[in-house]
Amino acid sequence: MKRVNDLVCKYYADVTLGKELLSNLIQEAIGKKQFPILDAGCGRHGNWVRRFGPDAHVIGMDLGSDLASDVPVISGDLGNIPFRDESFSFVFSRSVFEHLAKPAEVLKEFHRILKPGGRCAILTPNRYDYSSIVAALTPQAFHEFFVRRVYGETAAYDTYPVLYRANTPGYFRKVASQKAGWKIVQLSGLRHYPANFAFSRILFLLGIYFDEFIAKMKWTALQPSLLIVLEKRRS
Repeated sequence: MKRVNDLVCKYYADVTLGKELLSNLIQEAIGKKQFPILDAGCGRHGNWVRRFGPDAHVIGMDLGSDLASDVPVISGDLGNIPFRDESFSFVFSRSVFEHLAKPAEVLKEFHRILKPGGRCAILTPNRYDYSSIVAALTPQAFHEFFVRRVYGETAAYDTYPVLYRANTPGYFRKVASQKAGWKIVQLSGLRHYPANFAFSRILFLLGIYFDEFIAKMKWTALQPSLLIVLEKRRS
């Protein structure tokens, strides 16, 4: 990314990225003392659990046995969350839904563990962004090679197979229209700099121009990321 840092600063200085918007939502929940909070798919290191600190009452959950041991993180399947009904006030998920084989079951579990009026915030890539289309059409071995090539051997994140079964605005509108007990609070397409083109300044600039164009046209269905906030309806 070093070779394009100046372009990011020039073209995205006034753009609030998805992770910042999600962070603001979490901070808002913390400020309102909407505890406890679940980081659904927190990653091995529980970075966001660590980021908000113990006073935020954030609990992390992810698959695997090599999870961080110095923060409140547990191992488990999001399709079968090991917490009782109505035990959380806020659930958030970042870069997880693109990997889910059964997103409807995960949303059902979110609904079950949320208190009435509780919310879940989901930040995920858009299925129809060009990067997602390429990722869906290429093998996992290529993803791993590409991440190493662009970000280096010490990349800060792992690569997992992508499915994109819940990664369109239409999917969540359909969820809210069904008798699932959800209300859409926010459904936004978000801008993001073309990180996957960081190896080439020319391609990176072309990606920026395309991002600016679809943002100007308000083509939510093509923007790189989606931020969805769902609220559990009160009885």
